[in-house]
Amino acid sequence: MSLRALKKELNQMDKTEIINLILDMYKKIPDAKNFLDIFTTGDIEKLTDKYKNEIERYIYPHGRDMVLRETEARKIIRTVRKMKITQLNVALELHYVSCCLEIIDDFGYWEENYYVAMEKMFDNAINGINEMGMEEKYLEQIRTLSYKASEFGLELQY
Repeated sequence: MSLRALKKELNQMDKTEIINLILDMYKKIPDAKNFLDIFTTGDIEKLTDKYKNEIERYIYPHGRDMVLRETEARKIIRTVRKMKITQLNVALELHYVSCCLEIIDDFGYWEENYYVAMEKMFDNAINGINEMGMEEKYLEQIRTLSYKASEFGLELQY
């Protein structure tokens, strides 16, 4: 269904039907619940912590073979980006970069695509920070990540 068709259907519904639809979505669709929680409260902390834990679960190696699954962590971030909550996106992107740098430091991990993905994630975070106009708030964290990356020959520029 197109957005236009959805809008037409919603305009034909009365307020009670729309409220019931939203409540049904809230109960049945986790991403809708997350979005509505943030929309109504403005608080992203719980959701940020939840997604940070999921990202860590995928970034840090698991099992005897020490398998890295950072691509799954990137999928989580791509899904979250669809909510278009820039502050949440920036927090998760910077956390991803921080975790990746820890992997490089702890395990001496070297894989060019890993580095490229991390640099892209950092650039996305910088763009989000600039979009929000919150450079001062994130400056220390960005400097720390950039310095740590330079120890491994990476240039995370801001």
